Amino acid sequence: MRAQRTQLIIILSSMLLAACAGQIPVHQPLSTAARSDLEATDVVLPIQQSEIYVFVPHSTAASTGLGGGLLGALIDTGIDSVRTSKAETAVTPLRNALVDYSFDNALQTELKASLAQVAWLHAGSSFTVVRDVSNDNLDKTLAASRASAILFVLADYRLSNDGDEMLVTLQAALIPNNDQLRALRAAKHDDKIPVALSNALYRNRFIFEAHVSTTGDRNHNIAEWSADNASAARAALTMAARKLAPLLIDDLQRAESDVGPPANAPYVAAGLSGEVTECGISPSEAQCGKTAMVLSQDRDGEAFRYKDGSIKYLKIGNF
Repeated sequence: MRAQRTQLIIILSSMLLAACAGQIPVHQPLSTAARSDLEATDVVLPIQQSEIYVFVPHSTAASTGLGGGLLGALIDTGIDSVRTSKAETAVTPLRNALVDYSFDNALQTELKASLAQVAWLHAGSSFTVVRDVSNDNLDKTLAASRASAILFVLADYRLSNDGDEMLVTLQAALIPNNDQLRALRAAKHDDKIPVALSNALYRNRFIFEAHVSTTGDRNHNIAEWSADNASAARAALTMAARKLAPLLIDDLQRAESDVGPPANAPYVAAGLSGEVTECGISPSEAQCGKTAMVLSQDRDGEAFRYKDGSIKYLKIGNF
């Protein structure tokens, strides 16, 4: 059951709020009109997982050597099952070492601190974490709210298949909850699914990436994350919350005319995520883009804005 659940997390993350990133722009800036009409905003964190997992890309056996078809699909599923089982076994020591650590709490703390600086958002004191990230449940959450909008911040955290790379993803979406704000949605929106990303007054994707020394040996890499009571993993997850929350809030506050890179902004090599297979399955400029504009720098790393508006914070050096 655990293996099935963790496999679903990446699928649900890519389907968040009933939208495909290829159908609508990744980044939707918040209009001045919408900002002035926000009377109260609830904050909801859909986080399906309660523990870290290893991303296991689907096997390509069926498409590369078996000609597809039912037999190929059956063998493909069997390979995925074995590979997922091995990944679950490999990550168990890290899960055990993190049993008393809560990424939920870390993210809540950082979001509260950052959102408190945005008076016009009128964010309440309730930052609810929900495990059921289905459209139906999020629709019910929206309908039950008395706020004029809900800021959904879906979070996902995982190790790459080789275990050397930790990725934390936030998908933020400010969904209207009254007729006045709904009237400000983009022309292309979804009236059937209230929490569809196309309905968001604001949305963007944020990625945090950090590494341990790459060896090509998953068990060795996970042992590095797990050592000393998982000190490296704890530091990385806490840093992810600490770096991404302010970036989200800064992006949310940017004026419509100031959200994209200047036309003559220089783009630099931002490095390609080691999870190349994942990039092929679920492309994301923030995760897979090779070039980006440097948005900010600090002693720990750099934040990049990609051409689609998405943002990645890259930790410099290994943990």
